[in-house]
Amino acid sequence: MGGMPGIQLAAKLSIPYAFIMQANSESWWPFDPGREAMNTAMDHARGAICFVGERNRDLFELQLGRRLPNALIVRNPHAALGMDPLPWPEPSSVDAGAENLRMAFVGRQEPIAKGQDILFQVLAQPQWRERNWTLALYGAGAGTQGVKAMAEMLGICDRLTFVTSYSSIQQVWGNAHVLLMASRYEGLPLALAEAMSLGRPAVVTDVADCAILLRDGIDGFVATSPKVSAYAEAMERLWESRSELPQMGANAAQRARDFLPQDPVRSAAEAILAVSHSR
Repeated sequence: MGGMPGIQLAAKLSIPYAFIMQANSESWWPFDPGREAMNTAMDHARGAICFVGERNRDLFELQLGRRLPNALIVRNPHAALGMDPLPWPEPSSVDAGAENLRMAFVGRQEPIAKGQDILFQVLAQPQWRERNWTLALYGAGAGTQGVKAMAEMLGICDRLTFVTSYSSIQQVWGNAHVLLMASRYEGLPLALAEAMSLGRPAVVTDVADCAILLRDGIDGFVATSPKVSAYAEAMERLWESRSELPQMGANAAQRARDFLPQDPVRSAAEAILAVSHSR
Protein backbone atom coordinates (compact mmCIF):
# COMPACT_ATOMS: atom_id res chain seq x y z
CA MET A 1 0.00 0.00 0.00
CA GLY A 2 1.98 2.94 -1.32
CA GLY A 3 0.32 5.61 0.83
CA MET A 4 1.00 3.93 4.16
CA PRO A 5 3.67 6.40 5.40
CA GLY A 6 1.26 9.28 4.88
CA ILE A 7 -1.56 7.45 6.66
CA GLN A 8 0.73 6.60 9.57
CA LEU A 9 1.83 10.23 9.88
CA ALA A 10 -1.75 11.51 9.71
CA ALA A 11 -2.79 8.99 12.37
CA LYS A 12 0.11 10.02 14.62
CA LEU A 13 -0.75 13.72 14.28
CA SER A 14 -4.54 13.12 14.45
CA ILE A 15 -5.02 14.83 11.11
CA PRO A 16 -8.15 13.90 9.13
CA TYR A 17 -7.29 12.71 5.66
CA ALA A 18 -8.67 10.83 2.67
CA PHE A 19 -6.75 7.99 1.06
CA ILE A 20 -8.07 6.76 -2.29
CA MET A 21 -6.89 3.33 -3.44
CA GLN A 22 -6.95 3.35 -7.23
CA ALA A 23 -6.18 -0.34 -7.81
CA ASN A 24 -5.49 -3.57 -5.98
CA SER A 25 -4.15 -6.97 -6.94
CA GLU A 26 -3.83 -10.44 -5.51
CA SER A 27 -0.13 -10.15 -6.39
CA TRP A 28 0.37 -7.45 -3.73
CA TRP A 29 -0.41 -9.58 -0.67
CA PRO A 30 1.35 -8.11 2.40
CA PHE A 31 3.65 -10.07 4.67
CA ASP A 32 2.79 -10.06 8.36
CA PRO A 33 4.89 -7.03 9.41
CA GLY A 34 3.32 -4.91 6.67
CA ARG A 35 -0.16 -6.17 7.44
CA GLU A 36 0.28 -5.34 11.14
CA ALA A 37 1.46 -1.83 10.28
CA MET A 38 -1.55 -1.33 8.03
CA ASN A 39 -3.95 -2.50 10.72
CA THR A 40 -2.35 -0.24 13.32
CA ALA A 41 -2.79 2.71 10.99
CA MET A 42 -6.43 1.74 10.38
CA ASP A 43 -7.04 1.60 14.14
CA HIS A 44 -5.76 5.17 14.63
CA ALA A 45 -7.17 6.64 11.44
CA ARG A 46 -9.30 9.76 11.59
CA GLY A 47 -9.80 9.96 7.86
CA ALA A 48 -11.53 8.09 5.07
CA ILE A 49 -10.23 4.99 3.31
CA CYS A 50 -11.72 5.14 -0.17
CA PHE A 51 -11.77 2.68 -3.04
CA VAL A 52 -12.75 3.25 -6.65
CA GLY A 53 -14.21 -0.24 -6.83
CA GLU A 54 -16.06 -2.61 -4.52
CA ARG A 55 -13.84 -5.55 -5.35
CA ASN A 56 -10.70 -3.55 -4.52
CA ARG A 57 -12.20 -2.93 -1.08
CA ASP A 58 -13.18 -6.57 -0.62
CA LEU A 59 -9.68 -7.72 -1.55
CA PHE A 60 -8.04 -5.20 0.77
CA GLU A 61 -10.16 -6.45 3.66
CA LEU A 62 -8.96 -9.97 2.93
CA GLN A 63 -5.37 -8.75 2.80
CA LEU A 64 -5.77 -7.06 6.20
CA GLY A 65 -7.85 -9.88 7.69
CA ARG A 66 -10.51 -7.43 8.91
CA ARG A 67 -13.59 -5.53 7.84
CA LEU A 68 -13.44 -1.79 7.23
CA PRO A 69 -16.94 -0.59 8.16
CA ASN A 70 -16.17 3.03 7.26
CA ALA A 71 -14.62 2.30 3.87
CA LEU A 72 -16.08 4.38 1.05
CA ILE A 73 -16.64 3.64 -2.62
CA VAL A 74 -15.90 6.72 -4.72
CA ARG A 75 -15.82 6.95 -8.48
CA ASN A 76 -13.19 8.88 -10.39
CA PRO A 77 -14.17 11.65 -12.79
CA HIS A 78 -13.59 10.68 -16.42
CA ALA A 79 -13.17 12.59 -19.65
CA ALA A 80 -16.61 11.73 -21.08
CA LEU A 81 -18.60 13.36 -18.27
CA GLY A 82 -21.42 15.46 -19.73
CA MET A 83 -20.94 14.13 -23.25
CA ASP A 84 -23.63 12.47 -25.32
CA PRO A 85 -22.96 9.10 -26.96
CA LEU A 86 -21.23 9.40 -30.31
CA PRO A 87 -22.83 8.17 -33.54
CA TRP A 88 -21.88 4.66 -34.52
CA PRO A 89 -18.79 4.82 -36.79
CA GLU A 90 -19.36 4.82 -40.52
CA PRO A 91 -17.40 2.34 -42.67
CA SER A 92 -13.97 3.77 -43.41
CA SER A 93 -12.66 4.35 -46.91
CA VAL A 94 -10.27 1.41 -46.51
CA ASP A 95 -13.05 -1.02 -45.62
CA ALA A 96 -14.12 -1.28 -49.26
CA GLY A 97 -17.43 -2.82 -48.31
CA ALA A 98 -15.88 -5.54 -46.15
CA GLU A 99 -16.73 -6.04 -42.50
CA ASN A 100 -13.74 -4.43 -40.84
CA LEU A 101 -13.98 -4.59 -37.06
CA ARG A 102 -12.10 -1.56 -35.76
CA MET A 103 -10.97 -2.19 -32.19
CA ALA A 104 -9.15 0.08 -29.74
CA PHE A 105 -7.00 -0.39 -26.68
CA VAL A 106 -6.70 2.65 -24.40
CA GLY A 107 -4.14 2.55 -21.61
CA ARG A 108 -0.50 2.52 -20.72
CA GLN A 109 1.86 0.08 -22.41
CA GLU A 110 2.48 -2.09 -19.37
CA PRO A 111 1.66 -5.78 -19.88
CA ILE A 112 2.02 -6.73 -16.21
CA ALA A 113 -1.09 -4.64 -15.54
CA LYS A 114 -2.84 -4.18 -18.88
CA GLY A 115 -2.30 -7.65 -20.38
CA GLN A 116 -1.28 -6.74 -23.92
CA ASP A 117 0.43 -10.15 -24.09
CA ILE A 118 -2.94 -11.85 -23.46
CA LEU A 119 -4.66 -9.75 -26.12
CA PHE A 120 -1.93 -10.23 -28.71
CA GLN A 121 -1.81 -14.01 -28.26
CA VAL A 122 -5.55 -14.16 -28.92
CA LEU A 123 -5.30 -12.01 -32.05
CA ALA A 124 -2.42 -14.16 -33.32
CA GLN A 125 -4.59 -17.28 -33.34
CA PRO A 126 -5.32 -18.76 -36.80
CA GLN A 127 -9.01 -17.78 -36.94
CA TRP A 128 -8.16 -14.13 -36.24
CA ARG A 129 -5.53 -14.07 -38.95
CA GLU A 130 -8.30 -14.87 -41.45
CA ARG A 131 -10.64 -12.11 -40.23
CA ASN A 132 -10.88 -8.47 -41.21
CA TRP A 133 -9.95 -6.32 -38.21
CA THR A 134 -7.61 -3.60 -37.01
CA LEU A 135 -6.48 -2.56 -33.55
CA ALA A 136 -5.36 0.94 -32.55
CA LEU A 137 -3.44 1.16 -29.28
CA TYR A 138 -3.72 4.56 -27.62
CA GLY A 139 -1.20 5.36 -24.89
CA ALA A 140 2.46 5.16 -24.02
CA GLY A 141 4.55 3.77 -21.21
CA ALA A 142 7.84 2.21 -20.17
CA GLY A 143 6.90 -1.01 -21.95
CA THR A 144 6.09 0.44 -25.38
CA GLN A 145 9.05 -1.03 -27.24
CA GLY A 146 8.55 -4.41 -25.63
CA VAL A 147 4.88 -4.40 -26.63
CA LYS A 148 5.83 -3.57 -30.21
CA ALA A 149 8.46 -6.32 -30.23
CA MET A 150 5.89 -8.80 -28.93
CA ALA A 151 3.46 -7.87 -31.72
CA GLU A 152 6.22 -8.27 -34.30
CA MET A 153 7.19 -11.67 -32.90
CA LEU A 154 3.58 -12.84 -33.14
CA GLY A 155 3.21 -11.53 -36.68
CA ILE A 156 0.31 -9.12 -36.14
CA CYS A 157 2.10 -5.76 -36.61
CA ASP A 158 0.37 -5.13 -39.93
CA ARG A 159 -3.00 -4.95 -38.13
CA LEU A 160 -1.85 -2.62 -35.33
CA THR A 161 -1.47 1.14 -35.04
CA PHE A 162 0.31 2.68 -32.05
CA VAL A 163 -0.88 6.16 -31.10
CA THR A 164 1.28 7.47 -28.27
CA SER A 165 -0.52 10.81 -27.99
CA TYR A 166 -3.95 11.99 -29.04
CA SER A 167 -6.02 15.10 -28.59
CA SER A 168 -9.39 13.80 -27.41
CA ILE A 169 -11.44 10.71 -26.65
CA GLN A 170 -13.72 11.69 -29.54
CA GLN A 171 -10.75 11.00 -31.79
CA VAL A 172 -10.63 7.46 -30.41
CA TRP A 173 -14.30 6.57 -30.30
CA GLY A 174 -15.42 8.42 -33.39
CA ASN A 175 -13.67 5.71 -35.38
CA ALA A 176 -13.51 2.55 -33.23
CA HIS A 177 -16.28 0.03 -32.66
CA VAL A 178 -15.17 -1.66 -29.44
CA LEU A 179 -12.76 -1.32 -26.51
CA LEU A 180 -10.45 -4.22 -25.69
CA MET A 181 -9.08 -4.56 -22.14
CA ALA A 182 -7.24 -7.71 -21.04
CA SER A 183 -6.13 -6.32 -17.66
CA ARG A 184 -4.69 -8.43 -14.89
CA TYR A 185 -5.72 -5.92 -12.23
CA GLU A 186 -7.67 -2.67 -12.19
CA GLY A 187 -9.76 -0.35 -10.07
CA LEU A 188 -12.62 0.94 -12.20
CA PRO A 189 -10.91 1.82 -15.50
CA LEU A 190 -11.47 5.33 -16.78
CA ALA A 191 -11.05 4.03 -20.34
CA LEU A 192 -13.98 1.67 -19.80
CA ALA A 193 -16.19 4.39 -18.29
CA GLU A 194 -15.37 6.71 -21.20
CA ALA A 195 -15.94 4.14 -23.94
CA MET A 196 -19.26 3.03 -22.49
CA SER A 197 -20.40 6.61 -21.90
CA LEU A 198 -19.75 7.40 -25.55
CA GLY A 199 -21.69 4.36 -26.73
CA ARG A 200 -19.06 1.69 -27.31
CA PRO A 201 -19.15 -1.89 -26.02
CA ALA A 202 -16.05 -3.54 -24.59
CA VAL A 203 -14.36 -6.88 -23.99
CA VAL A 204 -12.94 -6.92 -20.47
CA THR A 205 -11.52 -9.37 -17.97
CA ASP A 206 -13.37 -10.16 -14.77
CA VAL A 207 -11.04 -8.18 -12.52
CA ALA A 208 -11.91 -5.45 -10.03
CA ASP A 209 -15.18 -3.69 -10.95
CA CYS A 210 -14.96 -4.17 -14.73
CA ALA A 211 -17.65 -6.85 -14.69
CA ILE A 212 -19.77 -4.87 -12.24
CA LEU A 213 -20.00 -1.89 -14.58
CA LEU A 214 -20.15 -3.91 -17.80
CA ARG A 215 -22.86 -6.58 -18.07
CA ASP A 216 -21.78 -9.63 -20.03
CA GLY A 217 -23.73 -10.07 -23.24
CA ILE A 218 -25.54 -6.74 -22.80
CA ASP A 219 -22.91 -3.98 -22.83
CA GLY A 220 -20.07 -6.14 -24.15
CA PHE A 221 -18.30 -9.31 -23.12
CA VAL A 222 -16.50 -10.47 -19.98
CA ALA A 223 -13.61 -12.94 -19.99
CA THR A 224 -13.81 -15.00 -16.81
CA SER A 225 -10.11 -14.50 -16.03
CA PRO A 226 -7.03 -12.72 -17.40
CA LYS A 227 -5.94 -15.85 -19.27
CA VAL A 228 -5.51 -16.38 -23.00
CA SER A 229 -8.13 -19.15 -23.14
CA ALA A 230 -10.75 -17.10 -21.30
CA TYR A 231 -10.11 -13.93 -23.31
CA ALA A 232 -10.17 -15.93 -26.55
CA GLU A 233 -13.65 -17.22 -25.67
CA ALA A 234 -14.92 -13.69 -25.02
CA MET A 235 -13.39 -12.47 -28.28
CA GLU A 236 -15.12 -15.26 -30.21
CA ARG A 237 -18.44 -14.09 -28.81
CA LEU A 238 -17.54 -10.54 -29.87
CA TRP A 239 -16.90 -11.66 -33.44
CA GLU A 240 -20.09 -13.70 -33.61
CA SER A 241 -22.10 -10.71 -32.34
CA ARG A 242 -20.77 -8.05 -34.73
CA SER A 243 -24.24 -7.15 -35.98
CA GLU A 244 -25.38 -6.53 -32.39
CA LEU A 245 -22.56 -4.15 -31.46
CA PRO A 246 -24.45 -0.88 -32.16
CA GLN A 247 -27.22 -1.94 -29.79
CA MET A 248 -24.67 -3.08 -27.21
CA GLY A 249 -23.06 0.35 -27.51
CA ALA A 250 -26.40 2.00 -26.80
CA ASN A 251 -26.87 -0.31 -23.83
CA ALA A 252 -23.40 0.57 -22.58
CA ALA A 253 -24.12 4.31 -22.72
CA GLN A 254 -27.31 3.88 -20.72
CA ARG A 255 -25.55 1.63 -18.22
CA ALA A 256 -22.80 4.21 -17.68
CA ARG A 257 -25.39 6.94 -17.09
CA ASP A 258 -27.29 4.76 -14.60
CA PHE A 259 -24.28 3.36 -12.74
CA LEU A 260 -21.77 6.22 -12.55
CA PRO A 261 -22.39 9.48 -10.65
CA GLN A 262 -22.99 12.53 -12.79
CA ASP A 263 -20.84 14.63 -10.45
CA PRO A 264 -18.29 12.20 -9.00
CA VAL A 265 -16.13 14.90 -7.39
CA ARG A 266 -19.05 16.32 -5.42
CA SER A 267 -20.30 12.85 -4.45
CA ALA A 268 -16.86 11.78 -3.24
CA ALA A 269 -16.20 15.04 -1.38
CA GLU A 270 -19.51 14.88 0.49
CA ALA A 271 -18.96 11.26 1.51
CA ILE A 272 -15.36 11.87 2.62
CA LEU A 273 -16.27 14.95 4.68
CA ALA A 274 -19.13 13.10 6.37
CA VAL A 275 -16.88 10.24 7.43
CA SER A 276 -14.02 12.52 8.49
CA HIS A 277 -16.29 14.66 10.66
CA SER A 278 -17.95 11.66 12.27
CA ARG A 279 -14.59 10.22 13.28
